[in-house]
Amino acid sequence: MKNEKVVLSEDEENLSKLLKVPSYKVGAYTVDTQKKMLTINGESKKLTTKELLLLILFAANANEFVDRKYALKTIWKDDNYYNSRSMDVYICKLRKLLKDDQGVVIINIHGKGYKMITPA
Repeated sequence: MKNEKVVLSEDEENLSKLLKVPSYKVGAYTVDTQKKMLTINGESKKLTTKELLLLILFAANANEFVDRKYALKTIWKDDNYYNSRSMDVYICKLRKLLKDDQGVVIINIHGKGYKMITPA
């Protein structure tokens, strides 16, 4: 199954479009948007709402640059310092959740944003 691509613009409609997709493939993982579950090899982990939103934003734009300010304004509705630090914590959590598939990596693009590298 191919993940739906969404043109990045500061528009909440994009986030609701991402949530309408029932599931995403991220390497060996499956993300169930309705149940907020991350599954690999039959093992599932419950995601928080912020983890889910950030993960599907990356999944929908796998192997492509995701602007930090766009992610903050889309998910946290503001790009202030506190929300920025909060997002850093959630990205750290996502990296830990995705550690079982060595082919999936979230990289920082210093001062700009992120890129989630996944196998083709």
